[in-house]
Amino acid sequence: MIFKIIPMVNPDGVVAGNYRTSFFGKDLNRTYHQQRKHAFPEVYHLKEFIKEEKRRFKRIYMFIDLHGHYPYHSMKEEDGPTR
Repeated sequence: MIFKIIPMVNPDGVVAGNYRTSFFGKDLNRTYHQQRKHAFPEVYHLKEFIKEEKRRFKRIYMFIDLHGHYPYHSMKEEDGPTR
């Protein structure tokens, strides 16, 4: 059994303080059906990776998408808590 771990699909959005949305404010959870490489590169490349893994191994038994949210609105330490 082989495990592939992708620690974060949306690093640019998270650094900008967005959790569900990309750097540009687009909700990535609602764009998986779109094949727009330049509009949603995070989604496009994740799907391409999954396609390539399926081609190589013929079958993917499980795909788990875990979400975790940072407790503050900004990830910058100097901003401090904004609760």
